[in-house]
Amino acid sequence: MKKFLSNPLLHFLLIGASLFLLYNRVKPPRGGQDTIIIDDDMVNRSIELFRKEWGRPPSKEELEGLVDRQIQQEVLYRQALKMHLDHNDELIRRRMEQKLNFITKDLATMRQPSDDTLKAYMYRQDGKYKVPDKLSFVHIYFNPDRRTDARGQATDILSRLASPDAHPEDQFKQGDAFPFLQKVEDVDRKSIASQMGDAFADSLMMVPTGRWMGPLVSGFGTHLVYVTSHQPSMEPDWQKVRADVLRDYQYELSQALDRKVYQDFRKQYKVHFELRDTSLRSLGIDRKLGDHE
Repeated sequence: MKKFLSNPLLHFLLIGASLFLLYNRVKPPRGGQDTIIIDDDMVNRSIELFRKEWGRPPSKEELEGLVDRQIQQEVLYRQALKMHLDHNDELIRRRMEQKLNFITKDLATMRQPSDDTLKAYMYRQDGKYKVPDKLSFVHIYFNPDRRTDARGQATDILSRLASPDAHPEDQFKQGDAFPFLQKVEDVDRKSIASQMGDAFADSLMMVPTGRWMGPLVSGFGTHLVYVTSHQPSMEPDWQKVRADVLRDYQYELSQALDRKVYQDFRKQYKVHFELRDTSLRSLGIDRKLGDHE
């Protein structure tokens, strides 16, 4: 028996049997390899994409090629994941983040709020949707590049514009040519500021109607202004702004869902910093962003 147990052939058979048993335990079961399922949705999606690009459905041969391409893509995709080729790829990271954000955006747009909810949201926006003040005015321009004392000359002319018979538009000739309109109608403060500057716009909003006032200073120079009409801001027509309010409401909701989803996911992970660079450690990002037990 002792001689039998020391026989090299027996050792070889035992090792072979062990390897056979181990292989059978770790090898994938027959027919149990990764399964790629081609269903109606996948095939119909391929048909629809082809139709959008070519304006017709694919032929039988073209459809076979499309499906074969889907299979090839899925095989290579799964194999790439097994090989961890997705790790540390910035483009893939951004795309995955984007797809998760799309999910929260879809959730936000699926929630159709009532008009009462949207109106309550609108009134919390500090007048964002209100119809702004609208002004119509004319102005006389004094070019500082052509005058040694544009402000003084404007003040002097202003004293002679008190006559009620003088039509405002008849006074342009007392000033210089302006590169834009000198008769402006139905504009809000934002439009005025974009062309003439914030200081000019703020001053103009305070000018009473029906009289020449100034001098006002813009980025172009000095002006005398005559406001012909001033329509104060008002609450918006609900039907005209509802679509904008809904869009903004859903965007804000999707942002809140993004934060909530991230916070919930973040709880599943621990972040441990191993910073050896003293200049990096001095920034304190490990203390702020890391998890400490």
